Amino acid sequence: MASGIRDLLVVLLLVLLVPSAAAAAAVPSIDATLTRHLPLPRGLLRGPESVAFDAKGQGPYSGVSDGRIVKWNGDKLGWTTYAYGPDYSSEACTATVLRPETATESHCGRPLGLRFHLRSGNLYIADAYKGLMRVGPGGGKATVLVTEVNGVPLRFTNGVDVDQVTGEVYFTDSSMTYQRSQHEMVTRTGDSTGRLVRYDPRTGKVTLLKAGITYPNGLALSADRTHLVISSTGPCKLLRYWIKGAKAGTIELFADLPGYPDNVRPDKRGGYWVALHREKTELPFGVDSHLLALRIGADGKILEEMRGPKSVRPTEVVERKGGRLFMGSVELSYVAVITRK
Repeated sequence: MASGIRDLLVVLLLVLLVPSAAAAAAVPSIDATLTRHLPLPRGLLRGPESVAFDAKGQGPYSGVSDGRIVKWNGDKLGWTTYAYGPDYSSEACTATVLRPETATESHCGRPLGLRFHLRSGNLYIADAYKGLMRVGPGGGKATVLVTEVNGVPLRFTNGVDVDQVTGEVYFTDSSMTYQRSQHEMVTRTGDSTGRLVRYDPRTGKVTLLKAGITYPNGLALSADRTHLVISSTGPCKLLRYWIKGAKAGTIELFADLPGYPDNVRPDKRGGYWVALHREKTELPFGVDSHLLALRIGADGKILEEMRGPKSVRPTEVVERKGGRLFMGSVELSYVAVITRK
């Protein structure tokens, strides 16, 4: 009997750890085992969560654990400070062994989603604690634009995207209950108090588009500007919120995913790159490979996958010219660059 149970457990583990040939061959796969690193300065700085490029193609820009937005200036100069929140100071916000960033981020800020409005050069920042912020061309101290919606404070500002035609800004508040420091509780409790919000820079008007969403995280405006694709992290889904047309104001399922999605970015072909923090059935042992990201078509179907080590848990993947893919992570001390072969 004991032998039979042991054999059954072995079979179950093999099913979980070894993907079937059909699944592996279903879509093209990018191997991100070996990547180029754009390393953050030495020390305890980490977590380049989102990756943005300006109208001239300069960057990447990324928000890091001490509350700053930094800019990559090439191998010689590396990263330099581009912007910072209203309460930032190097003395108060630089992490030490005795004072980790988790102890200071509620004061210093934690920039998550980043998007440029290319025509104006303004960079919009979804800061988990400060709310929606903006910094003008050239960087510097950011201005806080939105801290509450309909009298209810933003508690976990997360993803952001910009309509390049109108300049309108869409962003998520992942929970009205938990802050970023408690993000695991949002998933664990099935918290469904997340909100989708629009900010109009021409009038300063803030509009609540949808409430009661389960862990809304990253989002991206569709190529035809008719809808938003939003990651719902806990349920491992992508949602579609209609901005225009007969379904305007409604939300629906766009895709079921095999892992926990974070940021969503356009793939410049009408689809999206979706970063996966980890797979739903992932185990800490076995083959050291897991899904890092998926490319999803405009119809919600998986077109391509990216795989890499389990130690890498990405938060965003951005595709640029020349087959280069830039990958951010809230945990790592570098932005990774993967080149298609």
